[in-house]
Amino acid sequence: MKMNNVIVGTAFVFGLGGAYLVKNMENFREYLDKTYGRKVMDGVGYFGGALQLGAVVAVSRGWLKNTDPVYHAISLVGSAGLLGTAYYHNALAPVLVNIIWMGMNTVGIIEGVSNQQAIVGMTTPKNYVPA
Repeated sequence: MKMNNVIVGTAFVFGLGGAYLVKNMENFREYLDKTYGRKVMDGVGYFGGALQLGAVVAVSRGWLKNTDPVYHAISLVGSAGLLGTAYYHNALAPVLVNIIWMGMNTVGIIEGVSNQQAIVGMTTPKNYVPA
């Protein structure tokens, strides 16, 4: 799988999704307010922030690598939480930043899984060249 295709595809999907969210912001915000309310939406943001910080701590402490799909998955969920609360509060700059961050994490997950599959393929005994 070519990474350039993954990057372009991810940018396209997240770009269209972000544009759709912004275009229909008032309807979605009204739905979120009626269904969950401010306390829940703020809680989603705090939880997302905690996950983001946890992911950064895990990398800085050496528990995870910044190329690890687990790091990117934790960061993706954290970004989604931060996106939700930023969106709810009509903070468009953090919405944009978190959409970009989520796209980067999605590429990181795909790239990390692809690299792991390549390593498994290279280390499978049937792929060894006899000496």
